[in-house]
Amino acid sequence: MMRTRFNSDLEAIKEMSKGVGQLILISYDRIDLYLDNKNEENLDQVIELYDDIRRQASGIERFCFELLALQQPVARDLRLLQMEIKLASTFKRIASHLNSVAEILKSYGLTDKEIFFLKKFIENEKSMLEDGMGAFVTNNKDLALATIEKDAINNKLFVDAITFAADENKNDKIGPVELSNKILLFKYFERLGDRLARVADLATRL
Repeated sequence: MMRTRFNSDLEAIKEMSKGVGQLILISYDRIDLYLDNKNEENLDQVIELYDDIRRQASGIERFCFELLALQQPVARDLRLLQMEIKLASTFKRIASHLNSVAEILKSYGLTDKEIFFLKKFIENEKSMLEDGMGAFVTNNKDLALATIEKDAINNKLFVDAITFAADENKNDKIGPVELSNKILLFKYFERLGDRLARVADLATRL
């Protein structure tokens, strides 16, 4: 009976993680929508989701620590709980980066080329999130490794994007303050790719 309840709790934690992953996907979708319609309400929703994601991630951490204390799991179950705690921490960092992206976008306009870069980031990172979470929940190490490799796309996008921003500054199309904020914007997306690769990496450790 105790084992049945414990297994049910483990599945509940996985469902909680999937739920947080969905909130992160919604944040990406809202940023993508903003790039199309320039409606700042979409960015406000990303900022609001920041608190929801952090709260639910903290709930996962508490649940995991409770099970570690009460059940004293071993082997695979112990690894799962440890990786879920790390995953929840990664979720919080992802939410923080997305929140910062929304704040910068509210302050600066974008050229068509910059929008192109951001849309490519979003497309790749949404795919990484979906595949990384799929790998984590189903313990699919091959999918996890393939997901990690996709981060190379983000790294190349980052180099291309900051090169473009630097050229805009060199040609006096943007000032130094805007340049620094644009570089920071692209850096957040590059960091998001690192965090999403981390999600997939955790799946390889289960």
